[in-house]
Amino acid sequence: MKRVFQIVLVILVVFLAILAFRSIMRPEKFRLVYELRKSEIRNRLTTIRVAQAVYKSEYQMFATHIDTLVNFVNNGMVTVVKNVGTIPENMSEADAFKAGLIKKEVSHIPAKDKILETDPLLATYIKDFQFIPFNDGKKFEIQSGTLNIKSSSYNVPVYKIEVPLDEILANMDESIIPENMGLFKSALSRLIYNGLSEEKQYKKLYKDMYMGSLIEASTAGSWEIFGDN
Repeated sequence: MKRVFQIVLVILVVFLAILAFRSIMRPEKFRLVYELRKSEIRNRLTTIRVAQAVYKSEYQMFATHIDTLVNFVNNGMVTVVKNVGTIPENMSEADAFKAGLIKKEVSHIPAKDKILETDPLLATYIKDFQFIPFNDGKKFEIQSGTLNIKSSSYNVPVYKIEVPLDEILANMDESIIPENMGLFKSALSRLIYNGLSEEKQYKKLYKDMYMGSLIEASTAGSWEIFGDN
């Protein structure tokens, strides 16, 4: 009888230890997954923002569909205008043009080169910037419009990209417990983290992401407006 009691006690202690471990690790794992995905999404949205800026410099408008932007990045050309010649001291640029001392030279370079010239760090993300990470190939959607600037009586193009929390956390369980994980680790991970993506009390702590605006001339991201926390 005493032996049975000891076995039951050990099982109870192990069970309580697992519950305590779950209560500590689940919110922390949720946070780590969210932060990782937020970082990946931010990098792609930043790539889109630079690509949109280059697109606008060429066409005076933003791309209204992500596939249009992808085609521009991969196949588009950008016009580059630069002054060739030397402006003497005490002479304005306008006078130098009139005197024929300088002239404008127009050339074209690939849009991708211009984007990477703007920010070389985007090389990592420019190949697949159109896809929302961990979303099985789902692409970002661009909302577009024009904003009337009343003080100047003209319209400016605007756009916005929204990434709901459910898309940030898509396929969370599959990424926490990958198929190639060992049997023991897989069983332990399932015991601790199974169903983590459905924990509403954790979801309430985190926000959707977005970049740009349809009601003001801004291309700022939510991570810049509200900070990384």
